Amino acid sequence: MLSRRSALAILLPLPFAGLAAQQLPVLRDAGDQRAFCAWFTWLAEALFFVPRASLPEEIVDCSSLVRFAYRNALLPHTAEWAHSLGLAIALPPLPEISRRGFTPLLRTSLDDAAHFADAAHLMRYNFQRIAGEWRAAQPGDALFWNQKPGAGADHCMVWLGPSQFEKTPESYLVYHTGPEGQWAGEVRRPSIRELLNHPEPRWRPVRGNPRFLGVFRWNLLLGGD
Repeated sequence: MLSRRSALAILLPLPFAGLAAQQLPVLRDAGDQRAFCAWFTWLAEALFFVPRASLPEEIVDCSSLVRFAYRNALLPHTAEWAHSLGLAIALPPLPEISRRGFTPLLRTSLDDAAHFADAAHLMRYNFQRIAGEWRAAQPGDALFWNQKPGAGADHCMVWLGPSQFEKTPESYLVYHTGPEGQWAGEVRRPSIRELLNHPEPRWRPVRGNPRFLGVFRWNLLLGGD
C-alpha cells in the first residue's frame, strides 16, 4: 500500500541528475496506454469539480494541472492514495497500468528530468506534435498555445473528449487559467464548441491561428522519445 508520505513526496518537485539514474515511463502495451489516458483525463476533469479552496496546493496554473494528473495517473489508485490527495470523489472502475517500476518524472531537457516542467518544457520534451487542429485530438492529448510573441508554449489544455462525469454529447477540454493580479485563477472546462466560438480568435484551436501550436501526444505513448 502507498503511504501518505510516499504519495505526497512523489508529487513534490525534486531535482534529477541524469536520465540514466532513473527509468522514465514508457508505455508500449496498448492496455497500459488506455489505462494511463483514462486516469489522466479523469484526474484532470475531476479537478474541475473540486471547490477552488480544496484544490491541491500545487495546482496554480495550466502546467501544474497537467503535471498533477500525469504523476497521479501513473500511481496505483488505492483508497489510501485517494485519501492522501483529499479526493472526495468516488473512484471510477478504470483499469490499472500493469507495468510498474518507473519514476513519473518529466523531461526538462534531452539529458535531465524532474517532477517540475513548465508549459514550454512539457511541449518540447514530453510531447510530440500530432496535428495542427483540434479534430486529431484523442483523450489525453494536450493542446498548446503561445500567446506571447517570441516565447515558447505558455499555455496548455488537456483534451478530455466526452466527459467521464456527465452524460452529454459534447467533447471538452480542461485547464487552469493561472493567476492574474490578486486573483488566483480557476479550473475551467470549456466544450470544443465553446472554444471554437471564443470571442478572442487567438484561443481557437484551428489552423490559421498563429497563436495555436497544435495537438500534442505524450512521448510515453509514442515510444518515449
